[in-house]
Amino acid sequence: MTNDVLPSADPVIDPNAAASGAPPAARPADAPRPRSAWQGWLLAIIAVLALAAAVYAHMQLAQVRKEASRRLTDLEQVTVRTSEVAARADAEARAARERAALLEARLAEEQSQRESLEQLYADLSRGRDEAVLVEVERLVAMAGQELAISGNVGTALAALQTADARLARVESARFVPLRRVIARDVERLKAAPTVDVTGIALKLDQLAAGTESWPLLSDPKPQAPSAAPPAAGEAALPSAGLPRWERWIERLRVELGDYRDLVRLRQVETPEALLLAPQQQQLVRLQIRLRLLNARQAVLSRNDRLYRADLLEAQALLTRYVDVRQPAAAAAVGLIKQLSATPLSVDVPQINDSIAAVRAAQIAPGR
Repeated sequence: MTNDVLPSADPVIDPNAAASGAPPAARPADAPRPRSAWQGWLLAIIAVLALAAAVYAHMQLAQVRKEASRRLTDLEQVTVRTSEVAARADAEARAARERAALLEARLAEEQSQRESLEQLYADLSRGRDEAVLVEVERLVAMAGQELAISGNVGTALAALQTADARLARVESARFVPLRRVIARDVERLKAAPTVDVTGIALKLDQLAAGTESWPLLSDPKPQAPSAAPPAAGEAALPSAGLPRWERWIERLRVELGDYRDLVRLRQVETPEALLLAPQQQQLVRLQIRLRLLNARQAVLSRNDRLYRADLLEAQALLTRYVDVRQPAAAAAVGLIKQLSATPLSVDVPQINDSIAAVRAAQIAPGR
């Protein structure tokens, strides 16, 4: 701290002189000033300021230490929490790795099971396809045998349609070419001419069942009732337009009256037909029935030659021993002639394409 010397030009006024009214006396220029008072105050102020500064600095330092301690505590807590979070994250990561490993193991196991199931399904599918092909081959072979042996178009058509329906239930793309071939053969069989074997067999059964009701030439004929008896003394005139011998017979019947059953006149071509005993009549009916049944069997076996031979024999027996002028016998003869004119042998298409397609599907590559 430096001591400044005030300029000497400033006069020093004496306070006592100023109070008495005398003029102030001038202080000598080299007289020293009193500096100890204001310097003490200045030093005190400086000391107070220094003390205040020191107290403030101490307070600030304490506050900084407190803040630093608080932040250090927070940092420690954050560090602890971070450690806990890190430990928990590590545990979760370890658990996640374990779960991932477990999932990978399960995925590998499921993949293996899936491959096994796919292999099993493929084996089952191949086995199912083989079974279907075996069944279809049997149906197609049966249809071919029906066409080749008996020419039964209906049975062959039903067998092919059943085979196509069996293939349709499988819904496999590899059977599409085979289904096309079978469908083409089905259309050919539908357009082929057919013989009503069932209808012919039923008609022959009706003829065989009616043999017992046909009147034979050797059977006694009942007298048909007349419309009105002739008046007494009247002679019934013969019908006009009849031959002479038939008019004579009719006049003779009128003359005989109630005794006309004693004499019967019949015109027959085979006299031996009138001499059949009752036992022989039954044998004739049985023979006609057997011929009709043999014809029915020939129809079912599509044997055209045997069928026509049996019908001709049955017709010959009818015309020889049965009174064909009766309505039932006449209708039977007409039906036999109609059946004899019905052909049994017709040109039927073959299904060789379907048979070849089935065999090609069985020996396909990779099977």
